[in-house]
Amino acid sequence: MFFDGHSDIFTDVTVRRLKGETQVLKNHHLPRLKQGHMEGGCFVLWIDPPHDVNPAKRMHELMQCIKDEMAECEEAVLVHNLAEIEAAKKAGKFYILLGMEGLSGIGEDLSQIDMLYEFGVRHAMLTWNEQNALASGAKGNPNCGLTQLGKKAVRMLHEKHMLVDVSHTNERTFWDMAKINAGPLMASHSNARALVDVPRNLTDAQLLEIRDTHGIVGLNSFNIMVGNTISEQTVTHLIAHAVYIADKIGVEHLAFGFDFCEFLEGDTAGSFSDQENTFTIGLEDCTKVPAMVEKMKTAGFSQRELDMISRGNWMNFLQRVIG
Repeated sequence: MFFDGHSDIFTDVTVRRLKGETQVLKNHHLPRLKQGHMEGGCFVLWIDPPHDVNPAKRMHELMQCIKDEMAECEEAVLVHNLAEIEAAKKAGKFYILLGMEGLSGIGEDLSQIDMLYEFGVRHAMLTWNEQNALASGAKGNPNCGLTQLGKKAVRMLHEKHMLVDVSHTNERTFWDMAKINAGPLMASHSNARALVDVPRNLTDAQLLEIRDTHGIVGLNSFNIMVGNTISEQTVTHLIAHAVYIADKIGVEHLAFGFDFCEFLEGDTAGSFSDQENTFTIGLEDCTKVPAMVEKMKTAGFSQRELDMISRGNWMNFLQRVIG
């Protein structure tokens, strides 16, 4: 069974519910997740373009749609800690940990982090590519990092024992976050920049820093982060990222954060490419994950290591951070 450290499914839930649909998880996602042997994941609230012009409004739309969807869905449950994860598994339910793919929706009001925590959020990135009141993302000014308000936000997230995610930050923000040294850092969906030089991938120095904070890196299947050309954007090249990261920082720091978004339309991931598709060939959606894991065996990963990458490392990390 697998845990996915990054999913945008709640964006699809919101888009469909605002058009009048109900039971979106049951009708569109849970069957495929079950087919892919997914037992749970971190589902984020993402301020999707063009709604990023009014991020606060979109954030509250997402929250309302998630609340309504989960009130209807008997097959899935929101979880807040490891004990609730184990209880959900025992009950045969798909479990969802809520996260924030950027905090642009709170503007300059850090008290809303408390509100999000009460809503059930246990994970947060400061930015999704953009530059906001807290930090500069991968498409922001490279000379700007954490703002003073952003530094307070990072400390607050650590104090609340939330997962602090550096995916989508620029390098300056990353190192500003590392300097605070208040707790472990994670990159929920990022690959190795040594193999594909795009801003969303991690340099060797960043990988080592995450290791030294006792953090974790989730392997990302978004194609432009996997290979430089379409012919290289294959599951074989994604496995090469897994091998590289495991060799560089240890297999105990490697996990999955697939970032599947084939079900979304438009500029779904803020890519640095004009390619029409977002998927990796051979890993087009979650149903292909078991086949990819089988291929990882031929790349030298043992069954014990695959169990760690598939689920164990995430569970250990969640227990250490959120309890």
